[in-house]
Amino acid sequence: MRDSTNSNQGIRFIRRSRRGILLLEAVLALAIAGILLVTIMWIVDGALEMSNQMADDGRQHMTQEALITFLGRNFSQLPGNAEIELLRNDAGSHFLSDLTFQNVPTSFSWSGQAISAEAVQISTVPTRSGDLDIVLRYYEEAILDDSDSTANVNAEPVAEITLLRDVFWFEWWARDGRTLDYTETWDVRGRLPAQMELRVKFDENSDEIVHHFWLPPKLNPETVMRSQRRAAPQQRPGSSGRGSSGRGSSGRDDGRGRDGGRDRREGGSSSRTRPTPPTPGGGSRSGPPRPGGTPGR
Repeated sequence: MRDSTNSNQGIRFIRRSRRGILLLEAVLALAIAGILLVTIMWIVDGALEMSNQMADDGRQHMTQEALITFLGRNFSQLPGNAEIELLRNDAGSHFLSDLTFQNVPTSFSWSGQAISAEAVQISTVPTRSGDLDIVLRYYEEAILDDSDSTANVNAEPVAEITLLRDVFWFEWWARDGRTLDYTETWDVRGRLPAQMELRVKFDENSDEIVHHFWLPPKLNPETVMRSQRRAAPQQRPGSSGRGSSGRGSSGRDDGRGRDGGRDRREGGSSSRTRPTPPTPGGGSRSGPPRPGGTPGR
C-alpha cells in the first residue's frame, strides 16, 4: 500500500513539473517572438527612413540641376539690349546678392492670370537657421535706368518664387570682357559681362560647386538703328548723283539735261549731281579716272 501511494505521488509530481516546463517554454517563446518583432520593425523603420532620405536627396538634386539648367538657358538667350545689375552686401556670416535682369521678355501665369514682367531678380534671403533661400522675384515695371525707362527703386514685386531652400552659400561673380577680371558687382549700363560665375554650396558638408555661364555677344537693336540713321543722310546724295550722271547723257532726264549739257560743253561737271573732279577736255562720260588709263576715255 505504501509503495502504491509513493508511486502515485511521484506521478503527480512529474506531471506538475512538466506543466511548469511548458509554461516557461511558452513565456520564453513569447519573449523571443517579441524581440524578433521589435527587431523587424526597427529594420523596416530604418529602411523606410533611408528610402525617404534617398528620395528627398534625389528631389533636391533634381531641383538643383533644374536651377542650373534654368540659369544657363536664360543667360544664353539674353537679347542685345538686356540690362544686368549685380549688387552684393556683406551680412556677416553670408554675402547677400541681388542679380537683376531687365529688358528680358518674360511671361508667366500667376493665380490663373498671364503677367508680363519688365524685370526679374534672383535674390538671396537669410533664414532663421542661418542658411539662405534663393528667391526669384518678378516686377511689372522697370527697376533699372536705361534709355527707354526710368527706374522705380521703390517698386514691389508682383510675385515671388522660392527656387532653393536652406543653401549654405550662394555667390555671384561677373567677369568683365575688357579687363578679363572678376568683380563682385556689376552696374555698367549698355554693356553685359562676358561671363557670370556662380559659387554655391548646398549644405555645410557638401563640396563647393562652381558654374560658369557665358553670355554670347549680341548687337543692341538701338545701336543698330542709330548707326543706320546716321548713315542714311550720307547715302542719299551719292545715290542721286549716280542716277543723274548716267541718265543726263542719254537724254532720259530732260529737266536736268540742259544744265548738265551746259556744264559738259563748258568742260566742267555739275557739283550738285556728282562730287567728282571734272573731266579735262569734256566728253560723253563724266566718271572718275580709270586706274592706269586716260581719264574720260
